[in-house]
Amino acid sequence: MSGRVYSTGIQQQAVSKFAAALPEFNGRHLWIFTGAWVVQNPARSHHNFDMENLLTVDGPGCLHCEQHWTPTIGAKCPGEPKENR
Repeated sequence: MSGRVYSTGIQQQAVSKFAAALPEFNGRHLWIFTGAWVVQNPARSHHNFDMENLLTVDGPGCLHCEQHWTPTIGAKCPGEPKENR
């Protein structure tokens, strides 16, 4: 996960309806990819998460310790499960 990060400073609690499907933290990394899409009108109830609006895809990175993957990283995760994910 490298590159520039741009932020508006706006914080929003992200709640995943899929959080129950995440495996229990077992001391091992949970590798994920994240994506960002351009949204023209946030007030709309429908958004197009397609290739045309895709801004970036980053990863893989560990959901728990937030380290990026490298060929030499160990299987043991030094992080703790994050609350409210």
